[in-house]
Amino acid sequence: MMRIGRFIGLWLLPVVLPAQDYSLSMDTIQLEELTVTKRIPLNERHVLDLSRSSGFSSIDKINSRLEGICLIRRGAYAMEPQMDGFCAGQINVTVDGMKMFGACTDRMDPVTSYIETVNLGGFNITHGTNGSRNGSTVGGSFDMILKEPGMHHSEGFYMEAGAGYESVSRGLNTNGAVEFQGKKWAFRSSGSFRNHHSYGGGDGSRVPYSYYTKVNLHSVATYDLTGSSTLRGDILLDDAYDVGYPALPMDVGLARARLYALEYKREDVDRKVSYLKAKAYYNTVYHLMDDSERDSTYLLSGNEGGPADTVYMRMDMPGWSTTYGLYVEGRIRFGQRTQLFVKLDNYLNFSRAHMVMHMNYPRFPGEPPMYAETWPDTYRNVTGLYLRNVHEANPHLKLVIDGRIDYSTTGVTSETGYNQFSIFGHTIDRPYFMLPKSFNLSLKYSFRNRVDLESGMGYAERLPTLSEQFGFYLFNALDGFDYLGNPEINMERSRHLYSHLYFTWPALKINLKNRVSYVKDYILGSIDPELPQMNLYASGLKRFENIPHALVTGSSLELKWQLVHNLVFYSLSSVTYGRTYKGDPLPLIPPFRNLTFGKWQHKRGSFQLESESASTQNRIHPDFGEIATPGYMIFHVRTTLNWNIGNVGMETSTGIENLFDKAYSEHLDWGDYLRPGRNIYVNVRIIL
Repeated sequence: MMRIGRFIGLWLLPVVLPAQDYSLSMDTIQLEELTVTKRIPLNERHVLDLSRSSGFSSIDKINSRLEGICLIRRGAYAMEPQMDGFCAGQINVTVDGMKMFGACTDRMDPVTSYIETVNLGGFNITHGTNGSRNGSTVGGSFDMILKEPGMHHSEGFYMEAGAGYESVSRGLNTNGAVEFQGKKWAFRSSGSFRNHHSYGGGDGSRVPYSYYTKVNLHSVATYDLTGSSTLRGDILLDDAYDVGYPALPMDVGLARARLYALEYKREDVDRKVSYLKAKAYYNTVYHLMDDSERDSTYLLSGNEGGPADTVYMRMDMPGWSTTYGLYVEGRIRFGQRTQLFVKLDNYLNFSRAHMVMHMNYPRFPGEPPMYAETWPDTYRNVTGLYLRNVHEANPHLKLVIDGRIDYSTTGVTSETGYNQFSIFGHTIDRPYFMLPKSFNLSLKYSFRNRVDLESGMGYAERLPTLSEQFGFYLFNALDGFDYLGNPEINMERSRHLYSHLYFTWPALKINLKNRVSYVKDYILGSIDPELPQMNLYASGLKRFENIPHALVTGSSLELKWQLVHNLVFYSLSSVTYGRTYKGDPLPLIPPFRNLTFGKWQHKRGSFQLESESASTQNRIHPDFGEIATPGYMIFHVRTTLNWNIGNVGMETSTGIENLFDKAYSEHLDWGDYLRPGRNIYVNVRIIL
């Protein structure tokens, strides 16, 4: 009852609180509840409907279906996005261009976990070194756009609400939204609630610790100042609790995020400065790992030949992250053929995390708790300038040049942090200054509006993450090692080449993309045999180090074929390859993957048949805990039905995921535990 009351209270809170994009060759497709912005010339609604496998799909299900995106999975919730083989600090993950950082040392709370589909307006996705608009990166940019009050209704009021059930996890999904619109103002408030038990695998077993509960709320208000200028305010609240992670030795008691933003925007195509936006924001994240729901975790052999002793070790691992930020961006026209986009941004992040270990050896007196700062109190202040010039030499040829430079200051303010690293000969009581830079050049040529060829090259550097620089004995459950940060670590430096070939006909559209990145000073963990591990169950200790270089390449083929007026076929295939300077495979590189669907669409509903498949992955790096994974193919069936009862719109969607109940896992799944088995879902949505 207390949780239900908390959910109702949080739902009402945003309601009572007072309270777009520049990119080259980007199509924006408006769906009923989702706009996906993708750099592809496919402009049919059918193609992007696959991004929401049902009206209540999680953000993870949507992300896993986007070109170039894979997910690192440690449980049924909060999966970490990977772009073309890059992840974590190698890619930018932002919300409306706002910097936000997770508070978990084990990356159990990626920024994507704090967004829900009911408040998601779309994506801006840019691959490789081209993704530096929102910060330094070598792998790309993944920007999630929050919904604003819609202008699609004329009566000034809009409401939708729905509920769904998933059999595989006995899961309940609910969401809803309400909008008000006046002559000068508009308001939207949306919320969702999810409650899932541990799901069943394809072999009939129940995957333990795969449960979670989540509440998400978003309120946004806009005010029209002059017809071309608007003010906007956003409040986002997200709470996840009782989250299990079957691939990890710990669960999450609470993951909480709060985001507040205020924005001014002006758009006037007749002015020299045709677009101007200024945004100030603040967000905070709290994350609590604990193992209070786990049984005795580890078993050690007796020292004197006696029976093994069970070691009961309870760990509390809270983390905090707070970010203040501001950016100003604008577009300046120089004649009819040249536009300059400028963005100046600054953010200040404070992060910290600690670990308290409660040890108890049976038959021996209890030990006092042990304390360590896994992230010492740390700040990072980054000021950046981004420029992008687009010049249309003629109707067929477009030239784009962009560059970015950041001035970064990172420092530790904790005396405990100083002392911890002094043991290893590091003196960290000083600020660390870095100056990451990027530069990109690309050309796009159109052949008679049927074939487009785009090619480019770039160079970029990226800042090391807090874990890579100052992490202290971070346990990695995949390879079983403790990890130690390196305060003197160098920035990664990437040289990037890409080519995109687009074929566009009325009934057939094909996209072929190729990318290659040569990354110097690539950051990996290296075993240090001279240092002991802190955790009794760890296999040893690794330090984050720079290796001379690594190579990451990827290709994808995307095809859409309109067979007849209401029948469409879509296929997306991708493959990624990565190796170190020694020729060893990079860890966590996905194999060849394919998503294919055929969809029959009618004004009253639709029927969709899908297949997902992956090949065997034998290119593994055993030193990082990887094992070979077999290939698989699974099938899904989905249907929707729409009708009206008076002025009330109704939508039902049903489907069966993993139709044949196949037992399988993907290569990026930690622990090789099973993915969900057969899942029958039913959703109902009401629209007023």
